[in-house]
Amino acid sequence: MPETIYARYMHKRSLLISLIFLVLGAILATTAVGAQTFLEQIDEEEESIISFETEIENLEEQITNYEKQLSDIADLVAETEARIAIEDEKLALIPIYLELMADNLIDRYVSLEEPTSVRHVMAIDAYVRNDEHINAVLTQSIQLSEEALEQIRARLLYESIINDANDQLLAIYGQLRQLGREIDSLFDRRNQSNERRTLAFEDRSEAMSIVPGIEEQIDSANTNINTLRASIAKAELEIDRLRELLVAMRWTALIGEDIIRPALAFKIDNVGAARPQSGINQADVVYEELVESGLTRLVAIFQTESPSVVGPIRSARTSDPILLSGFDMPLFAYSGANQITLDIVYASDVISVNWDRASSAYWQSTTRRSPHNLYASPSQLWALNPEPERTELPPAPFEFRGSEEPLHPSAVPAERIAIDFGWTEVDYRWNGSGWTRRQGGTAHIDANGVRVAPPNMIVQFVRYGTSPAAETSPEAETVGTGVAWIFTDGHLIIGEWDRTDANMPAIYHVEGEEIRLTPGRTWVALAEEGTASWE
Repeated sequence: MPETIYARYMHKRSLLISLIFLVLGAILATTAVGAQTFLEQIDEEEESIISFETEIENLEEQITNYEKQLSDIADLVAETEARIAIEDEKLALIPIYLELMADNLIDRYVSLEEPTSVRHVMAIDAYVRNDEHINAVLTQSIQLSEEALEQIRARLLYESIINDANDQLLAIYGQLRQLGREIDSLFDRRNQSNERRTLAFEDRSEAMSIVPGIEEQIDSANTNINTLRASIAKAELEIDRLRELLVAMRWTALIGEDIIRPALAFKIDNVGAARPQSGINQADVVYEELVESGLTRLVAIFQTESPSVVGPIRSARTSDPILLSGFDMPLFAYSGANQITLDIVYASDVISVNWDRASSAYWQSTTRRSPHNLYASPSQLWALNPEPERTELPPAPFEFRGSEEPLHPSAVPAERIAIDFGWTEVDYRWNGSGWTRRQGGTAHIDANGVRVAPPNMIVQFVRYGTSPAAETSPEAETVGTGVAWIFTDGHLIIGEWDRTDANMPAIYHVEGEEIRLTPGRTWVALAEEGTASWE
């Protein structure tokens, strides 16, 4: 080999090797950056789980304290009820005691009459019966005269009887006073017992009044615990999902390595003469938008894959830069446009790599008739990327479920979707793994003979206005909010799309909760309200 040729060969080889190393370095750097992002997210979720578990431990400790309070209250209630039972027993006996004392009191009062009423009778009786006591007294006075003795005898007898009667009366009065004191004491005991019983009832009522509040706190703590456990379960699912994404591409959640490069959008022809199209089954997301006369065109966006060829490529519309502005300065490949449309595209954040600016990446097929024969190479367009060096992926248009993550709870089974754009009628049918597309009643296949059947299909209902570039050209309003039908895994989730920030892709959600799609590619139909149905 001549030296000059060899030198050129070695130079090219060196450049090729350098290029390979640069590409490998970029891929490795990309992988490292992506992995680092997911690892950081996993760390955050794990920290959340630790925080949730700590909160659960604190709540369970609170519940233990609350249950101890309830146990103490139960003990107090049992104690007070025992006190009440004791006082009830005492109070039940008091009427019996009072009745007995009343009977005794009556007997004492009746007996008061006895000494007075019978003392004379007793005196006479004692005298007549020759009472020994009287005789003993008289024996000491034997020397008295008969008359004096009789007088003394009679006086002594009378006084003795009177004194006995008075002693009896004094004893009875003493008994009555004692009985009165016992009755007073009994009433005091009754009053004290009633007071203790009332206090016991108050203690019990006070204790019982606390119970509902404590039980409410326990219920609240248990509710919080259940919420936290649900959050833990959700975080664990999210960790599983993120770990899956460590080996997946963020734009599709399919196995592979992310490459840090801009999104690349192609405007694809969609009339009968343009089909079958090339590369559409490798696009991460495909938007179908209305153009003139009820026809549609596709905006196929690539990030994860780079097919060898994409096309046929047609002209841009004013809907395109608005739609694509949410993908962080994407490259936009199209054949051309009228001047107004070009001005709008050039003024946007979209980086134009159209036929005029990147003709080296385009070619015209000899097997197709113009204007359905323009194709381009994604790798060549990426190589011509004029944007500054990129350090991160453009925002992915969707969030994806993990393999163990269930569908949104509102999902309902669905089998078919039909959309009428006017001249273009399309329908999708679920085949167990994807939504097979037909257009005009004919199966939609790509240039490789593969059926179009994305795992996810979204009907995003939008309003079409009039394009400033042409009165006959509709312009999709993709900034705002509206209804969205999300078809995934053989189900329909009816939600909303929200894109208040034109610099971000639309968010699909149900009451603020973002809907996660099945890993894979997604087609989005920008349809007008009333033009779609499902079954």
